[in-house]
Amino acid sequence: MKIGIITGTGFYSLPNLRETQKEVVETPYGNVDVETGHLAGREIVFISRHGKKHTIAPSDINYRANLYALHMKGVKIILATSVSGSLNTEWKPGTFIFLEQFLDFTYGRKYTFYPLDGKLAHITVTDPYCEETKKYIRQASENIGLKIHEGGVYSCFNGPRFETKAEINMVRMLGGNLVGQTGFPECVLARELAMSYASVAIVSNFAAGIEAELTATEVTDNLANLGNIVGELFQRTIELIPDDFDSPSQHALDHAFL
Repeated sequence: MKIGIITGTGFYSLPNLRETQKEVVETPYGNVDVETGHLAGREIVFISRHGKKHTIAPSDINYRANLYALHMKGVKIILATSVSGSLNTEWKPGTFIFLEQFLDFTYGRKYTFYPLDGKLAHITVTDPYCEETKKYIRQASENIGLKIHEGGVYSCFNGPRFETKAEINMVRMLGGNLVGQTGFPECVLARELAMSYASVAIVSNFAAGIEAELTATEVTDNLANLGNIVGELFQRTIELIPDDFDSPSQHALDHAFL
């Protein structure tokens, strides 16, 4: 079973990935640069959302091409990171949180593959992140002594600018506790292709208005030493995922057509 890994800001390579090869995957939605290799005895397909030099703006990421490229490569499970601003003062920079829900405030993004092959699917995203995949990430985190908090509600904005105080206040009133710019539509597109997708939020900063003025350099500084932790977490997760892995996400299309 091939596993896809998608990372964003601050994480542009995957530690311990072996026998790596760079490849351009041609999809109906555009070409995608991927890196393939082996980790923990499994084939891995790795995508850096913003590009290796962080040159692709959040709203310009070709999410459909990225997800379809993983689909074409035979990926069934996706592990992702979501670098986020925190509205919870107890979730300081460097905190890891499981994403459980999202709020979408983006516009202009291509957020569905459908209609496809003359059909229109209506998938369920009541729980948009794969609970079965999260089970193995949780076990891996316990094995390496990493605390991952529960209950992440991720609010996605277009970017690349940071949010205003008013927008953060709105998010808080709506029940959001994290903000970012890339989480949507990635998880939804994965579900439309019947791939299991789980994302771990990594707090890079407090959201606007919670502490001092936010800067981009603060974000990169706070993420600088976390790459190896992410690499170890994902490696241990991959070691734990069984060969007969199955989840409801992988049957998302079974009852999605009217």
